[in-house]
Amino acid sequence: MSAMSPIRVLVGEDQPLVREGIVHVLEEGGFEVVGVAGDADELIRKAGGHHPDVVVTDIRMPPGNTDDGLRGDPDPRAGA
Repeated sequence: MSAMSPIRVLVGEDQPLVREGIVHVLEEGGFEVVGVAGDADELIRKAGGHHPDVVVTDIRMPPGNTDDGLRGDPDPRAGA
């Protein structure tokens, strides 16, 4: 039986303390955090570069602090 690869996660959160906490919990749970982003624009760039399996993101993120994190969340089915 072969070992499964860990799930690759991209984290989008503008508050550094919260972001680091999320990363810590995910890594302790066996997930591979492939990148972190502090705003929606960075989230989109990193999603394109890292091709994560899952994106965990804050909905209200800079630059607009409205629903930028949600709109920045790439469609995970797009690469399938």
